[in-house]
Amino acid sequence: MLGDTLAITWLHYACKPLIMGLLLVYVWQRAHAGNFTATLRWLTVGMAFALLGDVFLMIREVDLFALGLGSFLIMQLCYSRSFWLSMRERNAVIRPRTISLTAIPFVLYDGVFLFLLKRPFFRNSDLTPLWWPVVAYVFCLSLMGILAFLRSRSPRIDQVAIGAVLFILSDSAIAVDKFLQPVPAATWIIMTTYAAAQYLIVTGVVEQEQSVAHRVSIHP
Repeated sequence: MLGDTLAITWLHYACKPLIMGLLLVYVWQRAHAGNFTATLRWLTVGMAFALLGDVFLMIREVDLFALGLGSFLIMQLCYSRSFWLSMRERNAVIRPRTISLTAIPFVLYDGVFLFLLKRPFFRNSDLTPLWWPVVAYVFCLSLMGILAFLRSRSPRIDQVAIGAVLFILSDSAIAVDKFLQPVPAATWIIMTTYAAAQYLIVTGVVEQEQSVAHRVSIHP
C-alpha cells in the first residue's frame, strides 16, 4: 500500500505477495506433517492460488485481470471445499432451513451487485466477454461466504465468517473502483480488508484443525 501511495514501484512489487507468502509460512509451521489434514491441504492450495492472483493483479504493465480473476475464483472453490471438509470432520448437522436463511443475504448481494455491473460490462465491448466469468466469480464468492457461516459449532466460526465478509468487501471495492466509479483511498481500503480477511480465514481454520487434532489425541 505504501508503495502505491508513494509510487515506489519496487516496494509495490516486493510487498504485495508478502501477505499470502507469510501466511503460507505460518500454515507450514503450525501444521505438522501428521496433522496436515485434507481441510488444511485444500486451504493451502487456495492460498497458493491467492498468491498467484496477487502477482497477476499487481503487474500493471500488462492487463492480467482475467488471469487474476481466474486465480481467485479457484481460491474461493478451494476455500469452500476446506470449509465443507471442516464441517464433515465434526459431523456437523445443518438443517435445510439454516442453509436457506444463511444464503439469503448472499443471494441478495449477488443480484444487486451483478445488476450494477451489467451496464458497464455490456457498454464496453472489451469487457463483454468477461461478463459470464464475472458472474461465476460472484457466485463462487458467495458460496465461500455461505460455507464460512455454516461452519457451525466451531470455536473459530466468527473469525472465519468475518474474514469471508471482509474478502467480499475487498472484492466489491475492487469492482466498484474498476468498473463503476473511483473509490477514495481505494488501495488502502482494498488491501487492508484483503489482508485482514486472509489472516482471519487462515488462522481461524488452522486453529480449529489443531483443536480437533488435540481432542482426537486425548480421546482416540
